[in-house]
Amino acid sequence: MISKIKKLLGLEKLHPDVQFFLDSENLNIAQPASFIVMIVEFGLFLNTIIYVIRSGRPPSANNLFYRTLYGLMVIASAQLFIYSTYHKRRGIHFKRFALDSSIIIFFLSVIAFGICISIKDYIHGEQILVFITIELFVACLFMVKPYLAIILITIPFTIFYFMMASANGISNATRINYPVIMFFFILVNIAHYQQFLRIANHNVVNHALAEQLRNASRYDFLTKLKNRTALNMDFEDSDNPNLNSHFIVMLTDIDDFKIYNDTKGHNFGDELLKRLASIMQNNFGKTHCYRYGGDEYLIVLPEIREDLFLEKIRIAKECTKNEFHFSGGYTHGYVSSAKDLHHLINIADKNLYDAKGSGKNQVIGKF
Repeated sequence: MISKIKKLLGLEKLHPDVQFFLDSENLNIAQPASFIVMIVEFGLFLNTIIYVIRSGRPPSANNLFYRTLYGLMVIASAQLFIYSTYHKRRGIHFKRFALDSSIIIFFLSVIAFGICISIKDYIHGEQILVFITIELFVACLFMVKPYLAIILITIPFTIFYFMMASANGISNATRINYPVIMFFFILVNIAHYQQFLRIANHNVVNHALAEQLRNASRYDFLTKLKNRTALNMDFEDSDNPNLNSHFIVMLTDIDDFKIYNDTKGHNFGDELLKRLASIMQNNFGKTHCYRYGGDEYLIVLPEIREDLFLEKIRIAKECTKNEFHFSGGYTHGYVSSAKDLHHLINIADKNLYDAKGSGKNQVIGKF
């Protein structure tokens, strides 16, 4: 029961991806909403100045009252607009506290504006639509957690209620309608927030499933290394920062692997494949290792000195000498496209073939 109430009020801790989705949505809403409010209020602010200039008289107390309110609204909306625009254009990760603070400052300013305008209207016997509209704006526009929305709705409503009572008194109809409207706005916020939360959770789940499918298509199930699909994706991507540079390309495979499979079984063979994959990624880095097919492994390594590269091979052979042997062929060249890479792979494959024909358990190649 308590957990359901916490979930209903938005007190539960959200999944980081859901929270980021919610914050991003608020950032997307903040920019146009604050811009519209800023432009409208600035226009009204200028209008109070133009009115005084045209009348040729000093500004009245009423004029100064409205001018001050409009000016404060311009400042409040401008700070939110600048914050949201800066982060959206620069693509900078925003801090939740800063975003929430900016939105709350905007909200409090809008609510204070609504109270001041509507109390003045109420004293003159007019409707309090400005305040009601602003409270609906608070309840529905941003993705505000229900517990915070309840605070931002009930406290202003309570303040406004007592201000009306002390100003002109309150009719019996208002005493009934007023709490009903307030309760309705709270329900609207809760429904709005929960609906958005369902969408956010659904999107996060879909994203996770898509990521799993993507990984399944890019990674070898047995060795957890990247596969040939990943290789093609890595080097067919024109945005890959590693392109247009020199690489060392090496193909390796386990000597007499078929004999191991035939005499000791496929499970033993699988363990050998995983063992060599582990050794290769420990020595050359997981991002540079691919399972190329069968018992063949491909290493695509950004250029390093040949002596350092050969030392890595020596360490790898030292790790396997009491278990099995492997052969390899390598080459070195400039890669600006997938076509260049496959040309180097063909050379490395030929060198691997030569290593096999020269007695196995060796790595042949040159820079």
